[in-house]
Amino acid sequence: FIMGVTRILFLSLPLLSLTLCAPQPRDEIEIQDCGSQAELLSLTFDGCSEFPCIVHQGQHATGQLTMRARTPTSSLTCKIVGVIGPVELPFNGCPVDACDHLSTGDCEVEEGEMLVYDMDIEVLPVYPKIELLAKWMLKDDQGENFMCITVPMKIED
Repeated sequence: FIMGVTRILFLSLPLLSLTLCAPQPRDEIEIQDCGSQAELLSLTFDGCSEFPCIVHQGQHATGQLTMRARTPTSSLTCKIVGVIGPVELPFNGCPVDACDHLSTGDCEVEEGEMLVYDMDIEVLPVYPKIELLAKWMLKDDQGENFMCITVPMKIED
């Protein structure tokens, strides 16, 4: 029993680093689609069950998006912008090659293929404490929105 608990605690260390005392719950949140080619099935965002999702400077914002491909593509490129009022500000927080962050599925993506995209962005300490709309996109090999979601977020200490 002790060995099992120790192993679980050891395997949970990456999640424990997201908070001071305990892992955040992974809650399903409403999908706000902004023009996806894929069928978006579910979105979980760690520690968020309602909008705006609170993220903290110096930590990572993580979650998963489950989707079904309606079109094939050989690549998926991540792009995030922060929308503040009418202005879209580029944000370099996501790994560019989203294919490397699929826990289910892979590139070449085939029509009908089920994909699970593991989201992980670092919220740097230099980011201002602000409420914004995060527009998260995965671009296909033609530069079109394979996936596009918006998530209201609030950056805090």
